Formats: sequence, C-alpha cells, structure tokens
Amino acid sequence: AGPGAGGGGGGEGVEAPPEATAPPTQAPPPEQVEEEEDEEEEDEEDEEDEEDEDDVDDEDEPDAEAYRGVPPAGVVEGLMMMLTSPDATEKAKAAAALCNICSETDSNRELVVHAGGLPSLIDMLKHPSPEVPFMQSAAAACICNLAANINSKEVIATSGALEVLVKVLRSENQAAAAQAAGALWSLCVDNDMNKQRVADADAIPHLITLLHAPDTFAQSQSAGALSECSIRNDNNKRLISEHGAILPLVKMLRSQDLSVQRLSSCALCNVCANHEANKRQAREVGALPVLVHLLSSSQVPEVLSPVAGAICNLSMKCADNKAEFIRLGATDVLRHLVTSPIPSLHGNALAALEQLELG
Repeated sequence: AGPGAGGGGGGEGVEAPPEATAPPTQAPPPEQVEEEEDEEEEDEEDEEDEEDEDDVDDEDEPDAEAYRGVPPAGVVEGLMMMLTSPDATEKAKAAAALCNICSETDSNRELVVHAGGLPSLIDMLKHPSPEVPFMQSAAAACICNLAANINSKEVIATSGALEVLVKVLRSENQAAAAQAAGALWSLCVDNDMNKQRVADADAIPHLITLLHAPDTFAQSQSAGALSECSIRNDNNKRLISEHGAILPLVKMLRSQDLSVQRLSSCALCNVCANHEANKRQAREVGALPVLVHLLSSSQVPEVLSPVAGAICNLSMKCADNKAEFIRLGATDVLRHLVTSPIPSLHGNALAALEQLELG
C-alpha cells in the first residue's frame, strides 16, 4: 500500500482546500501529498491547524471576526461596495475583511464571486497603491480563500486572476508574492486543469525562486504550491526538477520552521512520486540522509507523516534509494513510528516500512 491517511485504500484522496488570511497575519494552507503508483495513488490528509485561519488583527482593519461564518444581511454587499471605493485604504480593508469572511464557508465564497468581487480584487493586484502596502497581499489572500470553493476555481482561473497572480510572484513585495503563491496553490487543489494553467503561465520558475526567500511563510507557500502542481502531472514534475527545485527543498528540510519542514517534505514526496529521474536527483543532492535525520529527530506528527511519505515514494521501485535508506537506519525508526495512534503517521510509516522490507 502507498502512503496515505490510514495507509490503505485506492485512488488519490483530496484534502480540504488551502486557505490564507489577510495581512498582517499570514497562515499557510494545509498540504496534499501524492503517493506512488505502487498499485494506485492516494494523498496524505492532515488536519488543518486552527492557527491556519488567523484573522487580521491590525487595529486599523475592520472587525471581520464578527462576521466569520454567516455574516448579517448586507455585510458582504457593503464590503463589495467598498471594493470599488476611490479610497485605496478603504478598498484594501474591504479585501481584508472579505478574506476573513470567506475563510470558513463556501456560501460566503460563492456570494463574493457571484456578486462580482473578482474584478476589483484583480485591479488591486494590477494597480496597488504605494500608500497602502498591504493592498496586494489582501487581494491575493482573498482570492486564495475564494478559490477554496470547488465551484469557483474555474471562474477565478479564467477571469484573468491567475496570470496576474503570477506577475505578483515576480514583484518586490514579498508578502504579496507569498499570498499569490498561496492563491495559486488554492486554485490547483482538486483541479488538474488549473495545475496545467499554472505551468502554462510560467509560474513554476517564479515559485521556485520564492523557495530562496528569507521569509519562511513565502518558502512554505511556494513549496505548497509546487507540491500541489506536481500531483497527477508528470510534465510539472519534470519542470519543477529541471528548474532546480529539489536542492532548495532539501535545504528547507533543515529549517527550524515546522511549516517549512512539513511542506518541503510534501513537495519532495509529490515531485518524486512515480518519477525515476527526480528520485535519482533527490539522492544525488543529499535528500536521503536529511530525511532520515528529520524522521529520527522530529517529535511533530504533522512533520513526520509527510517525511515518511517521502521515504516511501523515494524508495518505491528504486533499488539504490531503498538500499541507502536501509543503510541510514530508516527501518528501525519507521518500526517505532508504526506504533503511532495517529492514522496518517501510522499509515505512511507502515507504507514506507513495507517498501524498505520488500524482497
């Protein structure tokens, strides 16, 4: 069995879509992990951390907390009107408030899209006010949460937002670039067409550039987007490795930031799944000892689970990687982790152990 929640089942499961929050508070989306085609592929599922949906806490921002869930009648409509205000600060505050309102419920997400909120958000991405530095970040984060609705992904991707988000990736505003990466990630969850659109828009090289950012949130968002883009897309796996993503992802495994550890592990797991050349490249740049070290030293199940998944995928149908993992002592650590009561960790550890113990 390949790695996944519980370690069993066929097909590729899909986790809840990623969600971001408006600035100044930033939070990474949850990851998906693609599994090897040992017989079939499936995803690892992790529960979202509650802090992943923190609200805007700037005292100058509107009190969106009061409106999470189902907002009172007229609130969304009022904020939509603010999006078209000539006052740049008012527009950005409205985007931040809508971002938070849309962080939990599909009904709010659909309402904003159907009521025509996208053009104003796209305009803020295209023409940010220099007097309101958080405008682009607020707009990108809002689009990220809107795209968490499965029914809106196609509408958003074909509205012109996707191409503009890619341009924001290249901007000097790193906070906005990080939120743009999160929005692209969100658009790709459970939508294979958008994964191809992201590649066609030349986003992959810019997402890889963001892996080198000094900001850990930017690193984690770009790793998450690359991880998602590679699921069920061999061409994207090739592009990701050819543009040099594997080495910085391996370096990110050594980060002190747990989200960076978690999402770089997921990206390596997915980028190397069913891809012989990427497995070889990961071994050549030193991924295997770093993964085993993290597997041995981390106490965090949300990190250990994708690390075990990566070990499973890297060793599957790859004798050289399998032998190296065994030499590094991964088998003993996995035997211990198999006893975990946490389904995702138990399942991925068991799947990795089965790969290493195959004859």
